Amino acid sequence: MAHKVANKRDKMESISIKNLHFGYDKKSMILNDISLSVREGEFVGILGANGSGKSTLIKNILGFLSPQKGQINILGKPIRDYDIKSLASLMGFVPQKSAINAPLLVRDFLLMGRYSGLGAFGDYGSGDRAEVESVARDLDIYEFLGRDVLSLSGGEFQRVLLGRALLKSPKILLLDEPTSALDMSYALELLRLCEGLLGRGIAIVAVLHDLHLAALFCTRLILLKDGAIYAQGSPKELFNPTILEAVYGLACKVVYDDGIPFVLPIKSLK
Repeated sequence: MAHKVANKRDKMESISIKNLHFGYDKKSMILNDISLSVREGEFVGILGANGSGKSTLIKNILGFLSPQKGQINILGKPIRDYDIKSLASLMGFVPQKSAINAPLLVRDFLLMGRYSGLGAFGDYGSGDRAEVESVARDLDIYEFLGRDVLSLSGGEFQRVLLGRALLKSPKILLLDEPTSALDMSYALELLRLCEGLLGRGIAIVAVLHDLHLAALFCTRLILLKDGAIYAQGSPKELFNPTILEAVYGLACKVVYDDGIPFVLPIKSLK
């Protein structure tokens, strides 16, 4: 009897990390023996206490930092085999905040997201400007195109940062604490927008502090402790008092609402 062929193809491995070690000097390693993978269509949360290595891990994936040991593959290819522009075209990045402090129209700021697609002597064309307007409509920031980025609220500017990242048409979206300065309504809105991208096959990796948001949006979590992976799994698997006490030093109880685990702190053990 012939084997039944699966209707859905296996999802591509967008990020693969094996035995990664990183430190700014040989005496103090920040990341220790990190191995993980992220597939297309996954929303993976990186969680852990302050100083556990979350943002450093993101910077290694982006290629901003180079590990002392181990390997990072992006879409099946070693990261070292990409040039800067090619790598930038594959990955969109939304930081916690931007260092911009000069007047710049939102339209021009968004156009920066098209830079990696320009040729050596290229300039932005009508197609680039049309893409800016399309993304701006999708993210409900079209009305901001003629405004100075410095005039935007925190939530508005985070949507603009997301728009700039999406204008690369990335295969991977990395977010480093994108909701830390936002109130709950803006934080929910931003992560809903990101969640809506999963159907396009984009892999999303987000450093998050808010456990509730992680439970609501992440399909899988990676918990870091002292620069190493303490546990990986779904929010239901990892949100239990024993694991959270070990990772955060937090006494808590976990309750469920509509099948989603929510963490209720009791007291800090530190």
